[in-house]
Amino acid sequence: MTAHTISTGRSGAPAPGRFRRSLAARRRGELWGFLTPALVFFVVFFLFPLGYGVYMSTTNFTTGTFITGRAPFVGTANFEAVLAEPITFRALANTLTITLVSVAVELVLGLLLALLFARTFPGSRWLPTLILLPWLLPAVVVATVWKSLLAGDGPINDVLGALGLPVQAWLANPATALPSVIVVAVWASLPYWATILGAALKQVPAEQLEAAQLDGAGAWRRLIAIVLPTIWPVVSVLVVMSVVYTLLIVDLVLVLTAGGPANSTVTLGLLSYRQAFQQFQFGLGGAYGMLLLGISVVFAIVYTVMSMRREREE
Repeated sequence: MTAHTISTGRSGAPAPGRFRRSLAARRRGELWGFLTPALVFFVVFFLFPLGYGVYMSTTNFTTGTFITGRAPFVGTANFEAVLAEPITFRALANTLTITLVSVAVELVLGLLLALLFARTFPGSRWLPTLILLPWLLPAVVVATVWKSLLAGDGPINDVLGALGLPVQAWLANPATALPSVIVVAVWASLPYWATILGAALKQVPAEQLEAAQLDGAGAWRRLIAIVLPTIWPVVSVLVVMSVVYTLLIVDLVLVLTAGGPANSTVTLGLLSYRQAFQQFQFGLGGAYGMLLLGISVVFAIVYTVMSMRREREE
């Protein structure tokens, strides 16, 4: 038997071992072909901006850097500078308040809307699509419209005045400016919550709900024991995504109040914007950005730990 016969087999076809190796190589090639675009996107649009932001936060990066190319390394000086500013802690408190309150309200109202749209009533087919319109609008448009509505001479005060209720400039009063921002943030994100939770509710087994109802379980008991455990994976992902999104909120606050009055609505994202694009201190702006990143990482870690614990319990 010749060497050629040994390598190819009796019929001249490739040996099974070589065929398996070529098939595995082709599959690896296909896998890398699918992964490469995602990896390139991840590196270019996530890792590189993140790394550059870390670099900027540790340097004296100003407009002169674009001309000279020099950004002196300052280490933690930018972080020490921003933490020494009292407004930073005011912004941190406002950021956490807006995030926690708005996400909690969005969760409750979004679930109520989803449960409502799961029922059959006149308009139940087209109404869920209609309420998506506010979420599709750009944040700048939403903020501009609400700024007109909440103005001292706006339509909301006209309605309140006609009903004999007290009126005021909602965005110009430090006591009502932050709650007003939260209301607008909830209004803008609520359709998204209702739509996603509505889709999740369709995965709840109808036979379990019917069996629980026959056993005498009320609506609240069915919600706690069956509905929420079933849709919890979706709820947890929504919460994390909304927390991260709301932490980084800038455009809505910038258009509504620009952080005023008297810094009552200033946020960390807005301070980062001010330093970078109004005062052109990109190093300080990067330091505020890294603070936001640190808070987001904390929330992500908490979510991961809770998810792992829940998986172990199940």
